[in-house]
Amino acid sequence: MTVAMRGNPPGGGEASTDGQPGGDSVQSSNQTPPAQPQEQQAAGSGEGLPEENNELPEGEEPPFPHDELARLDDMINKPRWVVPVLPKGELEILLDAATDLCRRNLDGRSEACQRFFRDGLTISFTKILTDEAVSGWKFEIQRCIMKNTERLIELCVAKLADDWFPLLDLLAIALNPLCKFHIYNGNRAADSVSSGAQMNNNDLYARPPDSRTPKGWLVDLVNRFGSLKGFDTLAERFDSDRTLSVSVIHAYLKPWGQCFEILTPNTIQKYFMVIVDRVIHFLDLLSDEELKKESKNEAKNDALSSIIKSLKNLVARVPDTEEKIKTLEMFRLKMILRLLQISSFNGKMNALNEINKVIANVSYYTHKHSTVEEEEWLTAERVAEWIQENKVLSIVLRDSLHQPQYVEKLEKILRFVIKEKTLTLEDLDNIWAAQVGKHEAIVKNVHDLLAKLAWDFSPEQLDHLFICFQESWANATTKQREKLLELIRRLAEDDKDGVMAHKVLGLLWNLAHQEDVPTDIMDQALNAHIKILDYSCSQDRDAQKIRWIDRFVDELKNDKWVLPALKQIKEICCLFGEAPQNHSHSQRSPHMQYRHDIISMLQTKHSLVTIVAENLSQYMNSARQMAAGNPGLDPHSLLPGDRYSHVQQVQERLHFLRFLLKDGQLWLCAPQAKQIWTCLAENSVYVTDREACFKWFSKLMGEDPDLDPEINKEFFESNILRLDPGLLTENGIKCFDRFFKAVNTKEGKLTPKRRAYLIEDLELIGQQYLWRVVLFGSDEVANKAIELLKETYTNLGPKLQSSQVDIHEDFIQSCMDRLRAMFDTVQVLKKDTEEKKIQQETMRMTRVLTVLREYINEYDQDHSEERAILPMSRNGQSKGKFPTH
Repeated sequence: MTVAMRGNPPGGGEASTDGQPGGDSVQSSNQTPPAQPQEQQAAGSGEGLPEENNELPEGEEPPFPHDELARLDDMINKPRWVVPVLPKGELEILLDAATDLCRRNLDGRSEACQRFFRDGLTISFTKILTDEAVSGWKFEIQRCIMKNTERLIELCVAKLADDWFPLLDLLAIALNPLCKFHIYNGNRAADSVSSGAQMNNNDLYARPPDSRTPKGWLVDLVNRFGSLKGFDTLAERFDSDRTLSVSVIHAYLKPWGQCFEILTPNTIQKYFMVIVDRVIHFLDLLSDEELKKESKNEAKNDALSSIIKSLKNLVARVPDTEEKIKTLEMFRLKMILRLLQISSFNGKMNALNEINKVIANVSYYTHKHSTVEEEEWLTAERVAEWIQENKVLSIVLRDSLHQPQYVEKLEKILRFVIKEKTLTLEDLDNIWAAQVGKHEAIVKNVHDLLAKLAWDFSPEQLDHLFICFQESWANATTKQREKLLELIRRLAEDDKDGVMAHKVLGLLWNLAHQEDVPTDIMDQALNAHIKILDYSCSQDRDAQKIRWIDRFVDELKNDKWVLPALKQIKEICCLFGEAPQNHSHSQRSPHMQYRHDIISMLQTKHSLVTIVAENLSQYMNSARQMAAGNPGLDPHSLLPGDRYSHVQQVQERLHFLRFLLKDGQLWLCAPQAKQIWTCLAENSVYVTDREACFKWFSKLMGEDPDLDPEINKEFFESNILRLDPGLLTENGIKCFDRFFKAVNTKEGKLTPKRRAYLIEDLELIGQQYLWRVVLFGSDEVANKAIELLKETYTNLGPKLQSSQVDIHEDFIQSCMDRLRAMFDTVQVLKKDTEEKKIQQETMRMTRVLTVLREYINEYDQDHSEERAILPMSRNGQSKGKFPTH
């Protein structure tokens, strides 16, 4: 918006000045201030007013310049507002008229005057004294604003004794040295102070604070206030028997607390020192109920603080008042303490605000390079001592901790106490106890608070805090432990030197090891452990991870806490990235460690694969003993006195071994392969053990094998081919399939070709075992074996194509020989009436016939053209039509 000043000075035309956009608009009070517009008259004198004009008939409204009021309202409320401040302008005319009515106590009977005070007066002076546009106005306009402000001072003095808040607020604006008007005109000389002659301070109420920035116009306004007997009226108001309140005291003292620097010591001594004593006495006698009532509203409580601050500023201007200043400082702290002890939430909030203001003030003076004369009595040391002596922290921690804004203010106090090294271990206990067993909101807020403060704790305080954690952990519920774990993890975030992370990692380790901790909570503790290692900002973070891996390997060697240790080793290794696909060992960087490097290092250092394989074997021995003592034990149920089931114990060890082999690019060697096969497949405790073994070795022999190729044949012949075929499952035949093809391929007997393997040598390793599986395996396994047998012998390689007829005859003859031998066996069994054995032999005969059928049918289907001898699949479906040739 645009600011403009308009009026008609004597002998001149209209004057206006454009201001900057963005002027503020502040609504005035409903009350009306009195003022005598004539500068030559003292407020309250009544000179120049006819006696008969002081009286009006009852109910009659006194005259008021309505047209000027209408124009003023229109001008100040436009987007490009205008405040008429030149002589004889609307503002001056309205001030004169309003002052006249107020002097005669008739302003209350004029609705127009009331409207002027409600809107026009406050808005006008707020704009011309505080708007950013002030700096753009010419000197004559500034002078006119000054003249109008002098009239405002007269108006304020005239009604000073009436506790009229709107005018007292305007007085505070007019005498504020930091308002835009006084800042811009701060270099103006004072008209009320003669620069040539040395005037007695007793004759002045205000003097310029220094020659560089005299603030002369502000000095003139204060001297004008004094010359109109304003200070006398002020002193009389506090000396009278009329009731005081915090709001009234604040409104009267605020203007002088702002401009204290220009008041002369004599003025303060004469008028304000008595007021200081009276105000302290009044506030000290406030009951708790009265104080609580005053503190319900934050603005009122801010008034309480402002009062004491104003008194201190005024007293500081008088020589030899150090004891009085000390008294005021201690009184301020006393009032803050009283506010803290009342139940009102607003009162506590405001008291915390006050403490933080005190802290900010003493912190400022601590760091400010001030002279000895300027040194404040209330130092950071004294404030910290006051907090400790009065147990302020204990009071603050009693309630309201569910409010985040309350805890935020508490945090500032705690930071100050920590900085001053006065936070005791008892205080830490109180902080921790404040959330134990409380609502989630309180727990969260206190935990957040501790997470922020922990970095400032001394080593002793941090150790004590961790003791608090451990003591709470013992009796905490699952949910409380989850919250505690989250707090502990947060403490180690952004740790650059590793000290905090080291402590937190050790704490999590200890908490997770406790036997009474539920498994899910233990897992959360271990997950937090991993996150801390992952997010660590320490320069030796890789070395830190390896140190923890070594600790977990020690657990493994001692056969304690095995599964969590395996999980942690794996998770820590996964924190190291995988090497790029085109990475070679010659490109290794000393500053970059990849996952396979770490696993290889662990294998070299600890023989980790060997340790885990031996541990698995040892566990199976103990599981065998436990199963013997508990025949009905379910392998899927938790083991007695353990966190895990038997299935988990086996699976986790196998998963970890596969991780080492796959991610570490390691080969599983013969001793460990034999050890694992023996304890799980040959000497299994439960069926699940053998099944897990089959699956694991099948995965080991996948597209990227992890078993040393040099030992495949020996392992196949010494272990798999010696296993009872009846023990094979579907996963078992799958395992056999992979070893069978891998071994024969390596020996040159099979050649991989797209989706099939071509047979190059009829003497396959494992061929006879495959026939045993067909004859002695379960139905599902036998069907898989028949399919493998058919697939193998119906995919002849190039070298065997020429011998196809001989191969057919040999294969068919082999089947017939088996059938003949089985038939003879059945004939013998019939004589002994061994029905069960007869059924078994006939079942085996059926399987051989199935092999023969599948073999012949596979070749039969290869010939798709019509032929004289129909294929077997169609031979029984003929309707008597035959080819003519």
